[in-house]
Amino acid sequence: MTIYTFNLLVGYEPNGVDVAQASRALMLRELNAPAKFVFTTWPQPYKLDYYLSLGHRYEEFLHAYVCFTDQDGYIPSLTVGALQQQFQLTRLDLKKQDETEFLYEFSYGSRLIFTMDPYKKGCVRYVDYLTNGILLKREWYGTRKLVTEYFEKGILIRRSFHNQDGHIAFEELKQGTTWLYRLENEILVSQTEVMRRFLDCLSLTQEDTLLLDRAALIAFARPILELQSPAKLGFVFHSEHEFENGGLYYEYYYIFKYAQRFDFFITATEAQKAVLETTLQKQGLNNATIYALPVGHLDNLSYPDGQRKPLSLITASRLDPRKRLDLAIRAVALTHDKVPNLHFDIYGKGVEQENLEQLIDDLGAGSYIHLRGHANLQKIYPQYELYVTTSQWETFGLTLMEAAGAGLALVGFDARYGNPTFIKDGKNGYLVPYDETMDEDLLVSDMADKLVAVLEGNLESMHQASYDLAKKYLKPEILEAWRKLLVAID
Repeated sequence: MTIYTFNLLVGYEPNGVDVAQASRALMLRELNAPAKFVFTTWPQPYKLDYYLSLGHRYEEFLHAYVCFTDQDGYIPSLTVGALQQQFQLTRLDLKKQDETEFLYEFSYGSRLIFTMDPYKKGCVRYVDYLTNGILLKREWYGTRKLVTEYFEKGILIRRSFHNQDGHIAFEELKQGTTWLYRLENEILVSQTEVMRRFLDCLSLTQEDTLLLDRAALIAFARPILELQSPAKLGFVFHSEHEFENGGLYYEYYYIFKYAQRFDFFITATEAQKAVLETTLQKQGLNNATIYALPVGHLDNLSYPDGQRKPLSLITASRLDPRKRLDLAIRAVALTHDKVPNLHFDIYGKGVEQENLEQLIDDLGAGSYIHLRGHANLQKIYPQYELYVTTSQWETFGLTLMEAAGAGLALVGFDARYGNPTFIKDGKNGYLVPYDETMDEDLLVSDMADKLVAVLEGNLESMHQASYDLAKKYLKPEILEAWRKLLVAID
């Protein structure tokens, strides 16, 4: 049995789905359940580092295009010495070295740079070929040369995937603004067709499971949904699927169109499970199998080293319009009139940064509201007293779970689904009445009132209530939930 997760996304900003997949990888690993996390395109170095930093492992990656080759492994395994010998280099060619790279220089401005893999010490990840400082070619290595990328004026124009003997098994070729794909002697004109061939390579059985985390505008979605295979098929909802006005979220068009094709669905909360059951019934699917399973976990509860910073507020998210951080800033500015010593830190990056900076400036709030960018929040959360969320909906809310696990009081809109899951009104914080039609000035005023109520209330009691709530999301609890799920879908 193998559980295939589609997919590890390349070319987009980091998001909560990535963290959820990393948590899943850990759970399946500890349960000794064979799992593969699929790259449906070759990742850039920074993206590969990102997924490895989340806790993924090389041996659990599955590169779709490498499956067209006869390579037996793509974990970096070749040392500098081995490649120096292969390239017939001498110590006289070596001009610079450190822990991250070895630089070799030759005549006429030619250079080779061996870039070391930070997760496989002593092994080379890729070799760059440069002339006069311009990157021309990059070769990626596992136990042998895996992939060669060709560049023109810094832009990737071709990528070749090699068999063990070095011959090319598969290629991506840029033609203007589009890509063509060559598989042996055949030209494929779309990535969707490439994905069909990749799925054929998997030789799936009834013991296997395909688990989709995404479906919109993704090349693998239609081939999987139309696949004639005995493997089980499941879908994990990571965002709202039906708005309160009854409209369906466009991202899930294919999911509802092919709902009969799925063996099961997973939601992150019981609340969304209940709504999804009704939605599927409207689509004519009355007996859908739906499991509620948290998409993240806590390794432990985190406590402050000393006292929390007085009157300290925090939020953490992508700076995205849906998060409505403008409302949080306005509410905190209004709260500041009554609690003048408070301060509010916003962690994260995104497209709204410039707008939020301007709003903070317009409100004259720059002395107590700050954008802090990305940070490892594990040790930062316990320094604060109160977590603020103004998201219009959260299917789970990983940062809400983390904040509760650090004992913070929480204030947020009474919006689906994460806020009511992690905010127990009057116990560990407050839910602000909310619907999509409410006047924004009223929302801001109501939230400011709740912020004042928390900051002037019994914070110690609220902190303990958050710790108590967070215990059900500790690793042993989520591990048991995954064990039960695997038994159920077997």
